[in-house]
This record gives sequence, C-alpha cells and structure tokens, in this order.
Amino acid sequence: MSDITRTDSQSLIKLAVKLTAVEAPALQAALKQEIAAGSRTIVFDLRATTTLDSTGIGLLIATSNTLATMQGAIRLQNVAPDILKLLQHMRLADRLHATATATGEANRG
Repeated sequence: MSDITRTDSQSLIKLAVKLTAVEAPALQAALKQEIAAGSRTIVFDLRATTTLDSTGIGLLIATSNTLATMQGAIRLQNVAPDILKLLQHMRLADRLHATATATGEANRG
C-alpha cells in the first residue's frame, strides 16, 4: 500500500513499488477518503515506484479530473525517467504535473 500524510488541504502519498490493477482499488478507496476529508491537492511521491500500468494511469487521471471540479490538482514528484517518458509520450506529464527525480536525490535512501 501507500503511506499517506495530510496537512490542511494537501495530501502526500508515497506510492509503493507498483501502481497496477492489483494495487489500484485500495489506493482508490484511500483517495476517496482523502478528498472527502478536504484534500484539494494530492502530491504523489513516486520515488519508489518502478511499475505503472494502464489502471494506475487511469486512477491518476480520474483523481486529477475529480480534483479539477473542486479547483484542486494532483502533482507527481520524483518520477522515474522511464515512467516520465511514458507519461510524456501519452501527453499526460503536464496534465498530471509530473516532475522527474531531482539530481542527486536518486541515490538517497
């Protein structure tokens, strides 16, 4: 699962190694709780994430769409180069506010 921390109207979700059809239902339930509790900005930390499938991408888009109706947004941070490249090819990197792993942070534990 994921580690979730909320501060006021922002939630930080540290994703696990995979965001696939197996993990998505539990994360979807957690996201619904965060939004119901008042989160309007959800930051996904993908530092540990190495696998993202179409179900995971769909969940990120659905969350973005839901928050947009509430004047909120999502951000993806610490995105691995191969996942970022996939999102760029799909023209989703800007929409999901995806940023790469910062230089020097890739080797931090």
